[in-house]
Amino acid sequence: MRLLLDKVVARRILIGLFSLAQDRPLTTADRIALDLFQQCVQLEHQLYVVPPIANVVRRINQAAYQPIIDLFLGQTQVIQPARYTLRWARRLRDAGFSREDAAVLALGTFGTDVQAGILGVHFVATQDQRLINNWIVRHEQIQTRLMVMQQELPSPYRDAVLPKVLPPEWVPLG
Repeated sequence: MRLLLDKVVARRILIGLFSLAQDRPLTTADRIALDLFQQCVQLEHQLYVVPPIANVVRRINQAAYQPIIDLFLGQTQVIQPARYTLRWARRLRDAGFSREDAAVLALGTFGTDVQAGILGVHFVATQDQRLINNWIVRHEQIQTRLMVMQQELPSPYRDAVLPKVLPPEWVPLG
């Protein structure tokens, strides 16, 4: 299973790891995100983050946090935009998504790994309720727009599928 962590979930995972390392209590949101991370690692699911998150994490320059950063980066891959990612993001913005949300969703549909061995992910984990609600309300419209766009695309892009957009606690891991 392939799972894309949005910036909020990725940040919550890191905060949870930092809190555990410093023996501080976890917030509920941090615990939920950290549980998702730990279960995905145990089940060997593929975890992806968007490029801006990876860049921010790599720039954290505090020796005390380095083992945690190495753990996080070692368990995640940076999803890369494949062909048609930008076109799809524009169409998602036209459907009422913010630039940032559209970019994440477009990577979830048309993103790939560094070897170009995958196309899209199965799930986008987000704690952004507005994004989830907009995705649910507009899902049929989005699916139709993708199908229309795919008619003119070459393989494998014409076979891209929409990811499910869920809060971390709803992602089925089994």
